[in-house]
Amino acid sequence: MTRPPGGTEEPDTGERCPSDVSASVTSDWTLAGSRTRGTPPAEDPDRELVARWKAGDPGAFEELVRRHESRVYRFLLRMLGDPAEAEDVAQETFLNLHRHGRRFRGEARFSTFVYRVAANGALNRRRGLGRRGNWHRRLAERQAAGDHLPEAPRDPESAAAGAQLGRMVQEALAELPEPLRLALVLCDIEGLGYGEIATALGVPVGTVKSRIHRARGLLRERLQPVLQRGEVP
Repeated sequence: MTRPPGGTEEPDTGERCPSDVSASVTSDWTLAGSRTRGTPPAEDPDRELVARWKAGDPGAFEELVRRHESRVYRFLLRMLGDPAEAEDVAQETFLNLHRHGRRFRGEARFSTFVYRVAANGALNRRRGLGRRGNWHRRLAERQAAGDHLPEAPRDPESAAAGAQLGRMVQEALAELPEPLRLALVLCDIEGLGYGEIATALGVPVGTVKSRIHRARGLLRERLQPVLQRGEVP
């Protein structure tokens, strides 16, 4: 079981991850990132709810879950590539928060703390799946079936092209080393700033920037044939 970390000093979160061609390969990346970029880094919209929860209000925790569950699930889906595994780890994340989250001291955003617990859960689950074997094979089968891809009301030709591109992006993500993949997902999909990612991962900001740069380079390299052919829907 993931043990949520204690609060850590939050670096400056004002520096946002710059846009990059790899982040705009599919429309859902751009939309996902835009959902979290608007809040000033110095403010924590969860501050009041966290205080009420710590004071013993069970409804406050339920509201925190409602606020964060969709983003946590989306993040875990990108990390694990399997809807069932993502849902399971998302439930574990909120269970761990409920059991241990009162250790949160408010020195970072609550959302950053949530991402850190979810990231630990994803890494632990992937290690467990790796020990049981066949994780990449099962992921490839689900990607081929397209059952983890978001649906949109598009014409059949565009939908097919989008599904194919989505599978290629997910496959390229799955091939990245875990530290690079984690940093890239938090930056380009979840829209966190460098400081927030550093806090969530417990590494220096310079390390975060380096990992994102390397991840984008690898992702661009894998997707370059598609980009050159202009197959982005």
